Amino acid sequence: MSRLKKLAQPVGLVVAVVHLSLSLAVPGLPAAAIAGAVTETGNATWQAVGDTLQGQLYHRAVAGSSLPEAMIVTRFAAPPARVHALVTDYGRFAEFIPNVAESRVLLRTGGRQWVFHHLHFAGPVADRAYVIESTDAASRPQANYYRVDWRLSDRDFPGIEGNTGISPRSFSGFWDLRPLDDGLATEASYGVHSDPGGLIPDWLVVKMTDRYIQQVIAAVRRRLAGTG
Repeated sequence: MSRLKKLAQPVGLVVAVVHLSLSLAVPGLPAAAIAGAVTETGNATWQAVGDTLQGQLYHRAVAGSSLPEAMIVTRFAAPPARVHALVTDYGRFAEFIPNVAESRVLLRTGGRQWVFHHLHFAGPVADRAYVIESTDAASRPQANYYRVDWRLSDRDFPGIEGNTGISPRSFSGFWDLRPLDDGLATEASYGVHSDPGGLIPDWLVVKMTDRYIQQVIAAVRRRLAGTG
């Protein structure tokens, strides 16, 4: 992405990311490993890796990457349509999603949105800045089922050239929202594959991603309850 900084690789980066991983920790979350358990989501098999207060954590391998995709499966006390409206309201992400300093929709067309994100971290950790392409084309509202998929976009947009931040090497994810309790509640699966690049060790990236998706679920839960 020409308008954004590419990831630098200073020796001190690992120390900075250790600081970040600690800042993303969620107090009180158990990390009980339950190796061997699996679940099916779509056509992919996920390996259960832990049970937390926010939901069940899973990993699966990603072709061509040394880093797994992480997923958390949870339940929201709100209908799928309401959850979908919240998690695609990108213009308000800075109000409740952790570390989001700015989230701006650059373009909407059909079922797609291009969104600029600026993530800010305290201390020595560099900001992240990137554009994602998000689509909910797989959703079936008539069946009360919603699916959102996103990935990094290299499309150029005027007006954001001055924004500074590190562009990750890879970033993609999804929300899968299915009705429970006659449509009054939602089974939500939230998945993320993130590769920040640089000198960050894989084990630390995995830890950061697992903790962060728990934080996002907690933030969405608070927002749905009107307390966040």
